Amino acid sequence: MSSDLSSVAAEGTVAEPMAAKEERRPGPDLNLIRAGATVIAILGLLALLHFAASVFITLFSAMMLAFALEPLVHLLCVRTRLRRHHASGIVVFLFVAMLYGLFYATYLRAESFLAEIPAITEKIRAAPMVKNLTSRAEELNRVVADAGRRIAPPAAGSARPKTAGPLIVRDEAESFTGALLQGLGSLSGVLFALGFVPFLVYFILADREPLTRRTRELFPKEHRATVGEILLDIEQMMRKFLLGNAVIALILSTATVLVFLLVGLPYPVVLGILSGTLSIVPYLGLPLALLPGGVVGLVSFESGGPVLVLIASVTVLHIVAANYLTPKLVGRGVRLNATASTVALLFFGWLWGGMGLVLGIPILAVLKCIFDNVPSTRRIGMFLGE
Repeated sequence: MSSDLSSVAAEGTVAEPMAAKEERRPGPDLNLIRAGATVIAILGLLALLHFAASVFITLFSAMMLAFALEPLVHLLCVRTRLRRHHASGIVVFLFVAMLYGLFYATYLRAESFLAEIPAITEKIRAAPMVKNLTSRAEELNRVVADAGRRIAPPAAGSARPKTAGPLIVRDEAESFTGALLQGLGSLSGVLFALGFVPFLVYFILADREPLTRRTRELFPKEHRATVGEILLDIEQMMRKFLLGNAVIALILSTATVLVFLLVGLPYPVVLGILSGTLSIVPYLGLPLALLPGGVVGLVSFESGGPVLVLIASVTVLHIVAANYLTPKLVGRGVRLNATASTVALLFFGWLWGGMGLVLGIPILAVLKCIFDNVPSTRRIGMFLGE
């Protein structure tokens, strides 16, 4: 009997250290698992934004237009006592009709200019300064190619055919067009997306209150007040951003048209509207605004005086808009620092091409509104802010 008790005690003494060792065995690190899951989720989101670019570009564009048109719908509902669905339909119809009228008037003004683009291109190619730059570039390219052949001789049969030059030019043109339409595909894809935008804008405006309520109900009750504040901040920020930039573009376009008329530049209305609209692009507005008038002025004026006046005038208008009009009309609605805005332009420009340059700043501003109202991410919002 005593031997049985001693064996049981011995087994217990052996089992206890083994159980203690199993309890002390390190388990999986939860922080590491969460970090890995976060990285996988971010990569999945980037893949979704890339492969479904046309869907997200259309959706974000419709949401931006809905935020801009919301005050008109509210005013029409208050003044005329129309139902929100009817007021939204009237506002969207008038907005589409206005856009069609503007595009039609601009096309009539630009028709002769578009017809003379080949002649202007030939003038640019025949300009002495362009010929000089082209010859220098060709000489530099030849020197670099010779140096490369001396360092690493090409393999047999790798010589390019003589038709490589036109093929390279054509490929570069196609790549440039593809970069502008990246995410939307071809022209048919652009038209297909534009056909959906008015309907999306109407549905967002007509169902604004149910959509807001359902969005808040997606979250627990203790977080619904925070979600409501986030939605309100996003709406105010987007409205101020869009309407302010529209007013600035109108002012700059009018002033630029007057400058081009006084200087005597051909097609002042078309080039002035194009230059004034491009001037509101964040951080790239000045070189883009100088491009239309500067290129046409180089081939149209015999002396350099009008070109210098044109460049100085556009530069002054852009500086005035950036330092006085933008702070007053757009204000602190966006509240992004220069570094974060530039990175957003680079990232979304790489992801979606030309449309990414348009949507990058608003998307980052929306993210900042979310970060500012969530306590756990408030430091990220402060990092993105001014």
